[in-house]
Amino acid sequence: MKILAIGAHPDDIEFGCGGILYKLFKEKHKINLLVMTKGNVGGTSNKRWLEQKKSAATLKASLFYGGLKDTGVNMGRELIRIIEKTLDNVRPDIVLVNYCEDTHQDHRNLAKAVETASRYIKNILFYEVPTTLDFLPTVFFDIGRVMTEKEQLLKCHKSQVNKTRVKNLSIIESAKSAAIFRGYQNRVKYAEAFVPQRLSLELLLKKKAAE
Repeated sequence: MKILAIGAHPDDIEFGCGGILYKLFKEKHKINLLVMTKGNVGGTSNKRWLEQKKSAATLKASLFYGGLKDTGVNMGRELIRIIEKTLDNVRPDIVLVNYCEDTHQDHRNLAKAVETASRYIKNILFYEVPTTLDFLPTVFFDIGRVMTEKEQLLKCHKSQVNKTRVKNLSIIESAKSAAIFRGYQNRVKYAEAFVPQRLSLELLLKKKAAE
């Protein structure tokens, strides 16, 4: 399958769905990442983009840059067209993007734009990030065997590891805590959780047939 994960800033994708992406990569599926900004508000653009490239390389992923400014991801025709162009290039079977309810305007606007641009995609899943609000997932993925690899993907974003704005809490600890909480909901140790816009059971049947 071809997977397209979309994030507003470097490290959003790794926090929200790094585990499932690593598992799909190891199963020989093609990973594609679209990151809309270089995260200049949270650090130096060049440094953060090099960190994003390092993470993408770990997944052997194709990396696309949206060309927008951090805090300036505005809902409108330009944003939708950027997403549509990437969708045309990738032709993904699954699209992953951050959930729409969020305290950060870039995340809110991106999620709404993806809903519009991906209106003909069969499988769209929303992931959570630290600023997500009112997230009630109904789809879970056990990441127990790839939790260490998810942490390594986040460690690629070295400049952001200790920028949680919570004293003595790293982004690694935050991600692990979220994975434990979602894992408990799914009756496993570690999990990533998703809210589906659409999810085709055809995916499960294909996987079963392959086994």
